[in-house]
Amino acid sequence: MRMMRQQNTYNSRNIFSLLFIFFFIFFLLYNLANFLHESQKINNEIDQIRAQNAAAKEELQEKKQQLDYLETTQRVDKEAKMQMSKKLPGEKVLVFVGDENFQRAALGAAKLALPQPL
Repeated sequence: MRMMRQQNTYNSRNIFSLLFIFFFIFFLLYNLANFLHESQKINNEIDQIRAQNAAAKEELQEKKQQLDYLETTQRVDKEAKMQMSKKLPGEKVLVFVGDENFQRAALGAAKLALPQPL
């Protein structure tokens, strides 16, 4: 009887096939890791840009509110009264001063502003 020859598992063809499969899997894993790393970097940049956009939107909203306030007639009248001592007809102005020296000066200025009897 002739014995059937058993195939050698360590022949060169099998070794090259295993090496090829190993390097192919390593190549795929390496590319996947690179892709995930780049994707993470891009996502971090996107998050930073979104945070900057949110901060810019908030600052823009604050500036818009300030502009709206600066354009109101009440603010313009208030500034004119404070800087030029203007008042509307029939309007009475009260001045509150905390320092005693300023109180005396304001009282003296108020006495001069009152009409003097003849």
